[in-house]
Amino acid sequence: MKKLLGTGAMLLLIIYLLPVCYRIYAGTALGDRAKDVLAAYAETGQEQPAEGLSEPLQDGQAAAGGDPGSENGQGGSSVWNPMGSTVQPSDAPADSPAAAPDRQPGLLNGDITVLVHGEPQTMPLETYVEGVVAAEISPDFPEDAIRAQAVAARTYAVSKINAGRPMQHRNADICDDYTHCAAYLDLAAAASARWGASADANTQKIQKAVCDTAGEIITKDGEAIVAVFHAASAARTESAKDIWGSDIPYLQSVVSPGGSACEKYEGTVRLTLDEFRIRVLENYPAADLSGDPKRWFSASTRSEAGAVITCTLGGVQVKGADLRTIFGLNSSNFTLTINDQTIAFHTIGYGHGVGLSQYGAKYLAEQGSRYPEILSHYYPGTELTRLQV
Repeated sequence: MKKLLGTGAMLLLIIYLLPVCYRIYAGTALGDRAKDVLAAYAETGQEQPAEGLSEPLQDGQAAAGGDPGSENGQGGSSVWNPMGSTVQPSDAPADSPAAAPDRQPGLLNGDITVLVHGEPQTMPLETYVEGVVAAEISPDFPEDAIRAQAVAARTYAVSKINAGRPMQHRNADICDDYTHCAAYLDLAAAASARWGASADANTQKIQKAVCDTAGEIITKDGEAIVAVFHAASAARTESAKDIWGSDIPYLQSVVSPGGSACEKYEGTVRLTLDEFRIRVLENYPAADLSGDPKRWFSASTRSEAGAVITCTLGGVQVKGADLRTIFGLNSSNFTLTINDQTIAFHTIGYGHGVGLSQYGAKYLAEQGSRYPEILSHYYPGTELTRLQV
């Protein structure tokens, strides 16, 4: 009898622990694995109070698959910053293996459920796209740049639906948290506060861009792509492999003019040696930051476009993308100036640099390129497809 009771208790314990272990496996626990996966989240063009990370865009700012890219009507970063969901062979993002039970084949009656300020709201997909475009790019940009942003935002939303609802919000397909999904605002409710006397004109411009591209998404082999974007790259965009470790055929490094028009194209973050040491040791306790500060950094590797892929800091190998987050840098394309009192990061570009460059789209549109050309340039090997709802 005691043996049976013991066996029963063991089975109950196993049953209890299985879901816990699975959640950890699925990627909800923090760790190195989470840092390596490609997720999409919106980065905006404003600075966070403490970390210096991007915030929601102001007028003229745009966010993209990574970092919104508009400042005073210009793009700043992108709707998607990589951290959280792996990219499956189908090229659709999956926030975790546990998403599969909630997987949906597509839009339900053309609607999407969005977690807005913590509450799920179901709305037409095109209404959602209007809200993302309003939050992500400046209405002062050329029409075809805004159209390109609209298609990228719609594509990302569809890829999230196809991937299934993540564990972070099982009651919604996507959320308005730019660090996880994409920035979003209620266009009708926020237009006046955002643009003042220009509210009606800007609203109409955004709605027209969304209407002009209604139902269009970017696909590769019939699947909605992970349409990440950012505010402004250096002379070239970055490849997904160099920034996030995943070699995605349509997220390769391409020539990207026009980035220098962004206000935050060049930036500097300066810290005292003590401030720098505290930040590093919080994230890399094994780092040895004794001795000459000029010897703390060594053995860096850079991408073709200029981003720091990895470097050795205090004897610990770290990723340039992680340093960007830790120190609130505008990009991971940086150089250093070190003296006896301070360390300064000097950055080029704004955002993670992968996919559509909002300032690049602005430049190309000003040169006469239409949005399909802009999208095929930044997402090579893809095509425009109309949704079947």
